[in-house]
Amino acid sequence: MDNFHIETAQNVTIQQNVANLSTRIGAFFIDAFIIGGYYLIIYLILDSLNLISGDLYLIYGLLSLPVFFYSLLFETLMNGQTPGKYFNKIRVVKIDGSKPTFGSFLIRWILRIIDITLASGSIALLTILLNGKGQRLGDLAAGTTVISERKNFSINSTLAVDITVEYKPTFP
Repeated sequence: MDNFHIETAQNVTIQQNVANLSTRIGAFFIDAFIIGGYYLIIYLILDSLNLISGDLYLIYGLLSLPVFFYSLLFETLMNGQTPGKYFNKIRVVKIDGSKPTFGSFLIRWILRIIDITLASGSIALLTILLNGKGQRLGDLAAGTTVISERKNFSINSTLAVDITVEYKPTFP
């Protein structure tokens, strides 16, 4: 897993882990499943009201607006996460570690059309693999990246460590 370092104004270095590509793809599929469920529920409601016909383009368009703005709305309202990102514990952040602005989310969302929709994700995949900070085109333009919020634990962090007799604990 790639990582990058953020240097704060107090000269503290913070290490951020870039989200794995498989985790990002998993989040995308969770979001796609939610969108599919939304469409299924809308279809069942319209079918039960006998409103399924070819003449209701305006209603279909209005009911598709939440899907069109899905990632923009959720990332803005849920602090950089869609439901798929939330379940996979990943988040969109600025490359300097700060919280992205609405403008950053908007740029990511606009370029998502090119990255993911038009190219079936191949441009996003290629850009993420070539860039060392896990950024797709939308992330590069917005100055953001997707980080993993999972804690990295190993068996060594659970085992008792031998302490020498000369050890003196120090406190800040």
